Amino acid sequence: MKSSLLFCTSPRRRAKYLKSLQRWLMTRTALWWVLNLGGIAILYILVSTIAAIVANSPSDFSAWLAKIKHTPELQTARLFLGGYSSYLSARNYFESQKPLLEKAMRETTLHPYWASSQKDLTGKETWQDMVVGRMKGMVDQLKTSGYDDFKVEKDKCEMYGFLQRNNLPFVPLLGMWTDKQTLLDYLEELRREINKHQFPLWLKSCHLTQGDDAGRRIIKREDLADPLRFEKLKAWVSGKWEQRPNDDARAWSNDAKKILDTLQPRFLIQTSYAGPYGDSVGFTERAPVELKIEVLWGRAYLANICDYEAYALRDGTIERWDTSLFSKIAHAPVADPAQNKKVQWLKEEGHLERAYKLAEKVCRSMLADQVRVDIFVRPGDLEGVVVNEISISPGALYKWHAQFMATTWRRGHVEHVYTLKDTKKRVYEEGKNEGKLSNGEEWFVRE
Repeated sequence: MKSSLLFCTSPRRRAKYLKSLQRWLMTRTALWWVLNLGGIAILYILVSTIAAIVANSPSDFSAWLAKIKHTPELQTARLFLGGYSSYLSARNYFESQKPLLEKAMRETTLHPYWASSQKDLTGKETWQDMVVGRMKGMVDQLKTSGYDDFKVEKDKCEMYGFLQRNNLPFVPLLGMWTDKQTLLDYLEELRREINKHQFPLWLKSCHLTQGDDAGRRIIKREDLADPLRFEKLKAWVSGKWEQRPNDDARAWSNDAKKILDTLQPRFLIQTSYAGPYGDSVGFTERAPVELKIEVLWGRAYLANICDYEAYALRDGTIERWDTSLFSKIAHAPVADPAQNKKVQWLKEEGHLERAYKLAEKVCRSMLADQVRVDIFVRPGDLEGVVVNEISISPGALYKWHAQFMATTWRRGHVEHVYTLKDTKKRVYEEGKNEGKLSNGEEWFVRE
């Protein structure tokens, strides 16, 4: 009866049906109205939310999944699935660090580029929202003003130049190349002078900086000595020179593409960071380790020790994580005394605090609100702590720590407690050492 109204063309028939519908609605109970209208409202909210997410989601499906992984709704569900205890631990850690973070905010001198990269904050942004907001802000500044300060990280050649201008230690380089043929010619030169170098070396593309781009390649002695392997090496260079960078599978991939499209192909060759047992990063028995340190307003908050599947916190706590379903769902650390014992050398030898200080120096040199600094350390060599690279769009979600890190990051912007620097320099131009890159010796960019 009700649906027939849609097909009525006669005014008399429409009036008849409307009167019948009125009587039918008047006979419904209060409970019927509550249940049905409530269901309609929930359905409307659900459909609207899904439509908004789809409309603003990156084109890649995996990127869309990344965007919703840390929504407040999912985080709430984790609490009821066994994550409440680890949530409390993360909250208590945040409270212990809060006074130090607030002090760091007040002492921060911020570059205008970073200040303009976070606009219209609501105070509810998640960690991932903050990264997405930064990417959008960088795209806006590129379009409106031509600012390309993002090159301090997105272009590895600019990054190493920035590190040198600010006296920040990194693994020495053999050279940088802006022309493919001269790079290929230098590889021929390496072949002829193979006994003058220590191997392995690392060949890195400055414009292919994302992990999925596979923009780096190890050069072993046999890659130069063996003719077939050498031809493969040259083919790799030619292929990567033409490859365009991407940052797919990220919530910000659409904006990242607009930034990465501006980069020009450049390459560098870097020496190895060898430990006491050789060039072996990734083993858990006293080998070189990479610490991915998140710095907020000049204060290091935690270090992601990927080689040990652990987070190191500033209070000395080391949280171990595993790949079990429970640990992933509940964001709950696992007790593993044997594994925790393996990582103790980082604390006992003083590497963690040394790395935290270096990461903080990088952030201050960038005049930044947030940066992840990846640092190499090796057993028995406190002076050998060096920067590997930096990230201004970190993809890690940091379990329960993420929401408290987001709170700190956005609070500095919302309350505007920092000092804004009056400068016309690009971020990657900041530093005391003007001119060309120099790593302790006469330096030149190979043309």
